[in-house]
Amino acid sequence: MSSPPAARAFYLQGLSEPVFALFHAARAAKRDTAVLICPPFGWEDVCSYRSRREWADQLASAGYPTLRIDLPSTGDSGGSPDDPQRLAAWVQSVSVATQWLGANAAERVAAIGIGLGGLAICAAVAEGAPIDEIVLWAVPSRGKTFVRELRVFGRMESAKFARRGEPEPPALPDGSVGAGGFVLSAETGRALEGLDLTELELPKDRLRRALLLERDGIGVDKRLYEHLQSNGVSVQIAPGPGFGAMIAEPQEARPPCEVFATVEAWLGEARPAGASCGEAERPTASPVAQNGHVDAQAGNGSAPSGVIHAEDTAELTIEGVHVRETPVHIEQPFGRLFGVLTEPAEGSKQELGAILLNAGAIRRIGPNRMWVDMARRWAARGVSSLRLDLEGLGDADGDASRFADVAELYVPELVAQVRSAIDVLEARDAARSFALAGLCSGAYWSFHGALEDERVVAAFMLNPRTLFWDATLENVRYIRRGLLRPSSWRMVLQGDVRLSRVGRVARYAPQSLFRHAIARWRSHGERDEFDIALDRLSSSGKHLVFVFSENEPLYEELERQGRLGDRWPNLALELLPGRDHTLRPAYSQRGAHDALDRALEHELDRVKA
Repeated sequence: MSSPPAARAFYLQGLSEPVFALFHAARAAKRDTAVLICPPFGWEDVCSYRSRREWADQLASAGYPTLRIDLPSTGDSGGSPDDPQRLAAWVQSVSVATQWLGANAAERVAAIGIGLGGLAICAAVAEGAPIDEIVLWAVPSRGKTFVRELRVFGRMESAKFARRGEPEPPALPDGSVGAGGFVLSAETGRALEGLDLTELELPKDRLRRALLLERDGIGVDKRLYEHLQSNGVSVQIAPGPGFGAMIAEPQEARPPCEVFATVEAWLGEARPAGASCGEAERPTASPVAQNGHVDAQAGNGSAPSGVIHAEDTAELTIEGVHVRETPVHIEQPFGRLFGVLTEPAEGSKQELGAILLNAGAIRRIGPNRMWVDMARRWAARGVSSLRLDLEGLGDADGDASRFADVAELYVPELVAQVRSAIDVLEARDAARSFALAGLCSGAYWSFHGALEDERVVAAFMLNPRTLFWDATLENVRYIRRGLLRPSSWRMVLQGDVRLSRVGRVARYAPQSLFRHAIARWRSHGERDEFDIALDRLSSSGKHLVFVFSENEPLYEELERQGRLGDRWPNLALELLPGRDHTLRPAYSQRGAHDALDRALEHELDRVKA
């Protein structure tokens, strides 16, 4: 089955920071309604990303032009979580996105909001955003409900990652709220806690209809339902099965197809009595665009004054230095890879470039959006950096469902795709030599990219799961670290580990242990593929940096085998505080940023030498 046409990636400019957007043009008879999809926050955004991409594709196939955005300070948009007035920025970004859609795609706009995205949509409607219909999923009437749930999840995580009997390292500034590796500043948290959607006055006759979706059997917010009805909105409630499956671990998340069908049918229903698409009977129309430009002074009090326009690149100021970001498509036999290239906007480039690879099935922003911060910081140092989606991940074409089998992340084809990205960057004169960086499977691709491509001079590897895939070893690890530990069974009972996974491991436990023992006996006293690979990389002068959190199985195995000593002078080791593989604690993230910055400085010094 061929992939749908690639969405157009661009930046909505005119706010204090650029808003990253992907536009899916209608591929059937064009409807009179365009759709905006606004994401949830943090880990739910990460897990549901691929599902939202598929949702936009399906809407476009049904004739609804669809726009996806990253809210400011999230995803690939500009801004940092520490920036002030984040709630206002989110509301303005929704308003600007709907203005752009109304001027460039269709005369009516429907907005779909999940979690935080729904809160921003409702606030934007109250401020005059040109939104005719809304679909809200898992949206509370009070922002304090959202913040409270985030705090609870954050406390549960802190307890899980802390060492017993030891104080937890300082995590977040006072008043900040964090969960799943993502943070709301104290100011943003307070602003959200002060948001009550039922206190917002909706412009008369602006919002026509609303669809509220339940969440896997959990009812919708009754206060929100009643408030919308009291403001003359035609409100419908529908089941929302599949929410939990959509926000499962990224490699296991599945699109909620039943909800897709429900929303598409609702969008296609006849308008309620009195509604019209004619300009004479509608409220103030969306401002008219010329060549993609929208006058933000017209028809929307929530947008700042000035002209809103779509640009193929975005310029940001990082530590006083101007950097430029550009979406990049990389042609492949199966379709396209996708990436965002961050490079100096002025001044000289370093000869060294960097490619930041997917952390498992997480899109190009990296674990906890770390790759976005890193790419921008490194570009300010003159290092052009591409954060890349490989096949089936993020916005790259391909089958995402294959990664439910984790072995599919460790196939040679993905390493070949990394090399094709190097080809493209080299052709663009972005750099002459490259450092590869990644977490988990991204670390594996970095290692093998260094082995296979002479242009790769360094590999920065965070918490690699393995360097040579061996399904038998994976089962042995699960047995040692899972079935035989009481803490693992507590995780099963808490829902952190699926019982089906434990069953699969137990089923193959005897043969896995036997095969592993035979393999160790046969290799006793011989140089294995790890030794051979390290010798090759050392002789070619390539620098390897291993960065491990506490309790990582590969680190424990290499340490036990005595392989992290001085035998390979090109190998450096950094240890991080914290026990989480994906670096969710803030102190783990800070340690990882520092370790990778040191590794980069070492490479830049080598280039100068």
